[in-house]
Amino acid sequence: MVVLLIGSSWTIAVGTLLHFYSLGLSHAILESCLQTISILTGAWLLGNIFYFYIPQKGQLWIGIALPLVFATGFTALGYAVITWISPSQETYIQFLKNSSYLKGTYFYLLFQFWTILLLLAGKLEDQQKIKETEANSAKLAKEAEMYHLRQQLQPHFLFNSLNSISALVKSQPEQAREMVVELADFLRGTIRRDGNQWISMEEELSQIEKFLYIEKVRFGSRLLVTISQDEASKKLMIPQLMIQPLLENAIKHGLYGMTGEVPISVQISEKSGNLIINIQNPFDPQAGQAKGSGFGLEAVNRRLQLLFGRSDLLKIQQSTNTFSVELTIPHYATENNHH
Repeated sequence: MVVLLIGSSWTIAVGTLLHFYSLGLSHAILESCLQTISILTGAWLLGNIFYFYIPQKGQLWIGIALPLVFATGFTALGYAVITWISPSQETYIQFLKNSSYLKGTYFYLLFQFWTILLLLAGKLEDQQKIKETEANSAKLAKEAEMYHLRQQLQPHFLFNSLNSISALVKSQPEQAREMVVELADFLRGTIRRDGNQWISMEEELSQIEKFLYIEKVRFGSRLLVTISQDEASKKLMIPQLMIQPLLENAIKHGLYGMTGEVPISVQISEKSGNLIINIQNPFDPQAGQAKGSGFGLEAVNRRLQLLFGRSDLLKIQQSTNTFSVELTIPHYATENNHH
């Protein structure tokens, strides 16, 4: 429809101009129609050529040669058609001879301009495809690293649990059996939702309860974990396995070098739409650090960087005898992943 409108307007404009310069009305209409058909046909052919082939460096001469060939060809074709249709119209034919160079130049300029537009559009399309390919590659690499981090967290916890089960098999076989059942339930839940990166706080805490049961079997009455949560935070979402490695780190380093009960607190709240999780554990600075210190913190921090592109969402504070970790999940992320 647009092409028809443009073609009609161009035909009327050219016909009017030719008639103004003393060409008969019928001849002016015929000439303007032939010119319009030639221009539209040439533009269509050039569009198809450069749609399938974009000249590279060293081949730009093609972008000059093709418009020249098309301009010469359509000028000669128009002259041949007119002499065939109206061989007795000597005045009109003489007009075509006298204006052939001007007409050819006019065709060439139009075809050359159209060719430049086609080449620019092709280059822009190629650049867009390259950007999309790079973005997809970066996304795939990011997803692969995220998957690798999640897979690392499960064996890290699994190996610790298996070591504890091994120690309980002879001394406390009943507890070892219960621990195996809970461990299987915990792993089944994480594997089943492995493709679902975001889960509700209710689901996350349900997994945390299974994890804590296993840890309490390992450490007995020494481990005392309290979890508090405000109402607003219950509606928010969280990336799967985000709290568990932090809590595991707090348990591991909280109990290291300590005797008696070891209280660990987990506070979950909503602040300005953000999900805030604060985990505190006691520690003895004179007892040193447990082996493998920092894996859970590093894994969570890297996941946060991959998810949100920020490195300020995991804050660590250390006082005389208290170690605190504060995790922030931005509000825009929880809103976008709520449904």
